[in-house]
Amino acid sequence: MADLESDLRRHYGSQQLPADRARAILAAGRSVVARRAARRRWILIGTAAAAALVFGGAAFLREQRPRVSEAAAAVVAHFAPADYTIAEMSPDRAVLERWLREQGGPAAIEVPVAMRGLQPFGCQVLGARGQRVFLICFFLDSVPLAPGEMPIKKEMVVTAADGTMMKKNRALVHLVVAPRAAFRDAPVAGARVQPVAGEGWSFEAWTRGDLVYLAGSTVPADKLAELTRAL
Repeated sequence: MADLESDLRRHYGSQQLPADRARAILAAGRSVVARRAARRRWILIGTAAAAALVFGGAAFLREQRPRVSEAAAAVVAHFAPADYTIAEMSPDRAVLERWLREQGGPAAIEVPVAMRGLQPFGCQVLGARGQRVFLICFFLDSVPLAPGEMPIKKEMVVTAADGTMMKKNRALVHLVVAPRAAFRDAPVAGARVQPVAGEGWSFEAWTRGDLVYLAGSTVPADKLAELTRAL
């Protein structure tokens, strides 16, 4: 502003303008500078507000995503009733994985090595805070139960989507898969976490690539760990 005013004074001084005319010109120049400064301030304020809105929106969306323990709780809640239903049943894991893909599940599910020898039972899509998670369950016949240990239910009637009903008294292990981005507390690569979601249940979660895996069963934690450690 000082340079502009000096330049104007020198220019119009050499032209020998009347004093009131010179003052009017200087006032107009100050007004232009003030308007430009005000525009810059509003631009800065608008930019800061937009950044705060984006950051706040991202934080809000993160808070809306489920925790891994909430996915575990969804498993417990679904299988708690003795007459729970299961969407698709098959002893063929490829059939179950294909069904999950058709429901929007991951292209490939990496089942832990120790679980690959277990007989598949069925699959289901569950919800945790509106986030879809994809589940395959297996019979645990090959994992002996200690004296006094109870399977997932003493006796249960399971109904498939087509109305088929099966009565079972065999323990199950459940493998849940969902995108890593779906969770706000996905385990870091190489880490194992043990979410707590229901009395009498054991869970273990880990991240592999872009997916979070969650295994759960009513067997003790050390037996569940044996099934999931070898990947």
